Amino acid sequence: MTLLSDEQLANIAHDYFLSNLNIADISKKYDLSRYLIDKAINKARDKGIVKINIYQRPKRAHKLEQEFQKLFNLKEAYILEDLETKNQDNEMIVHYAAKQIQNYIKPAHVIGLSWGTLIRDIIDNFTESSHEDLTFVQLVGLAVNTSRRKNQLTQQAAKKFNAKCLNMPAPLYTINSKLVKEIKKEPYYEYIDQYFKKIDLIFASIGTVKSLESGKFFMDYYSDKLLKDLDYSQIAGVIFGRPYDINGNFYQPIESHICGISMENILQIPTRFIVVKNRFKDDALLGALRSGIITHLVTTSGIAQRVLQKANIN
Repeated sequence: MTLLSDEQLANIAHDYFLSNLNIADISKKYDLSRYLIDKAINKARDKGIVKINIYQRPKRAHKLEQEFQKLFNLKEAYILEDLETKNQDNEMIVHYAAKQIQNYIKPAHVIGLSWGTLIRDIIDNFTESSHEDLTFVQLVGLAVNTSRRKNQLTQQAAKKFNAKCLNMPAPLYTINSKLVKEIKKEPYYEYIDQYFKKIDLIFASIGTVKSLESGKFFMDYYSDKLLKDLDYSQIAGVIFGRPYDINGNFYQPIESHICGISMENILQIPTRFIVVKNRFKDDALLGALRSGIITHLVTTSGIAQRVLQKANIN
């Protein structure tokens, strides 16, 4: 089997699993014995070239959903019953969130995105379709500690729908707030700002204080100037570059240092989907819910119950 490359293994697996050719036909096609074809299919599985997922329709925790809608004034809450393993929960959340968000994409014309691995996974799970009058807009500038790969979500989403995209060619933060004011005078910024006011839908995830601390460049050069009066232990979460506490209060001094959409414009967007799959983000989710920034939520019952426990304590 060492003579077969990964590409050859993938081709054989494609013929077997997707083209529904039997082993005898594949054997003739590649001039290999049936034994070697069978070994190639198993090898493709072992190497992760083939991944088989069995989709189970998720069960929704309706009582929790109703409680969240009432308690946090949500338009919709999709709270899915936990499965047996963390990986199953993660796959369920991503697949279900993609399905629900895509329903809202159909009538939309402008959609706002930030960045993040979870959002990338959701985009990967969208079903491709043509939506030429749709534009994906990057909501805020690029974080200095994010890799190039993580900064292409607008392009990736646009490709899924044969749509257009607008990126934000600026840093997420500037120490000099006057620079943000000057950037906003640029013709391109004025152009993209017009799209900010027309956004129908945003979908995003939330970060924790660790997402700030893990950015070494940010911690070395920005944190002591942008967050100098902030007690890090009071940060429950971060969304769109904005830290907030567990009571939903945003750290206002950072607002003038952010390149991108204003909080005022964010709160005017009618549909604001937030997806949370990490069970250690219960504080971050509770703070975000209390802030009023979420209109539509997708998460698991385990996370939801932890949030309710925290809400009762606080």
